[in-house]
Amino acid sequence: MLWQNLENKVIGVWGQGKEGQAAIKAVGQHCASYKIIDINEDNTDDIEQCDVLIKSPGVSLYRQEITGAKKKGIIITSSSNLFFANKSKNTLVIAITGTKGKSTTSALLYHTLKCLGKNVELGGNIGRPLVELADSKADVIVAEMSSYQCADCEGVADIGVLLNLYPEHLQWHGSHQQYWLDKLNMINKAKRKLLNADDNRTLMMADKKEVEWFNDKQGVHISEGCFYDGDKKIFLCHVLPLPGEHNAHNACAVLSVVKMLEMPLKKCEAAFASFQALPHRLQKVGEVRGVEFVDDSISTTPETAIAALKALDKGQIMTLIAGGYDRGQDYAELGEYVKSLGNRIRLVLLPDTGARIMAASDGVQSKAVGNMKEAVETAFEYTQDGGVVVLSPAAPSYNCYKNFEERGKDFSDCIKNLAK
Repeated sequence: MLWQNLENKVIGVWGQGKEGQAAIKAVGQHCASYKIIDINEDNTDDIEQCDVLIKSPGVSLYRQEITGAKKKGIIITSSSNLFFANKSKNTLVIAITGTKGKSTTSALLYHTLKCLGKNVELGGNIGRPLVELADSKADVIVAEMSSYQCADCEGVADIGVLLNLYPEHLQWHGSHQQYWLDKLNMINKAKRKLLNADDNRTLMMADKKEVEWFNDKQGVHISEGCFYDGDKKIFLCHVLPLPGEHNAHNACAVLSVVKMLEMPLKKCEAAFASFQALPHRLQKVGEVRGVEFVDDSISTTPETAIAALKALDKGQIMTLIAGGYDRGQDYAELGEYVKSLGNRIRLVLLPDTGARIMAASDGVQSKAVGNMKEAVETAFEYTQDGGVVVLSPAAPSYNCYKNFEERGKDFSDCIKNLAK
């Protein structure tokens, strides 16, 4: 929706977080005459007064109020859609989505392109709301897109990157099938599509027309500890200061984008080496009497908890702190992987999903606790010198915390108290 189409309109803004505030500011900068109505859970009836409703990502597209407003002819849009409609035609948009890894991958691509001399901005689900970048004259905008932002995306990215698909966000999307379809909505609209050849669900669901692949033997992939482009060695994987095979695979997506932009892959080596990991993503946050503590609070699925354990496994004792908000995820695969580690693994389990993880991991040494303080103290007792304690909850944080950042901070604070 172009800015001029908002002139003289009654505009509802549902959600007054970063995205909502950025949308209001952008409308004020580009429109001379308009009226804003603040929509919240207490006054959804006021939507009927609106010509246009700018919906924040956290408000489900499938809520009755949204579907009802559409039927009445009210235009439903988002700050991300306002960005796509009004951005400079000369700015290339690379939109990255996936169940996990999209923040780190987006940040790594931003950092790499910047090191290669591009004028580049980072926004979306990480950094600044995209609508703030609508007037940007950057060469490239790297946009991290959540499933919520992908679901009603009307914009056309120059390159759409899909990292992976796991079951997630059932409450917002209504079903896992719809979640996957909503992710693909943005990807299928992109001019060029970059998909993960190693992700089975992506292979099954994605439209294969005009697709390029990473983690594919013909393109950028990993072999014997090195990044390759086809049969040409690029550089060693250990240059990237991020633990875990999953991070190396996502780095293949970054290298693939650089290749699509016809920039030299070898020059990415220095960029990768200087990259700093984002907080709460396999972040080492302390060591107490020989026990290492790692914060992977971003982990909200069983698959990411497995990836964390694989990334940290050097044959030592590992203690996994897991559990959180229950949204009906299947923990059978996590349980089987934990059991495969034998006597090298211990579990410390938090409400609400802790009981289900314990049941799936039957036979593994484990203890249920009530809060993070108990979890850290118990994990420390369980883990001998040279071992590692990782918070990788395999569940969202909403039963006890506002977000995963707050959960990670509590973990770090408890470690500091432990060290006193």
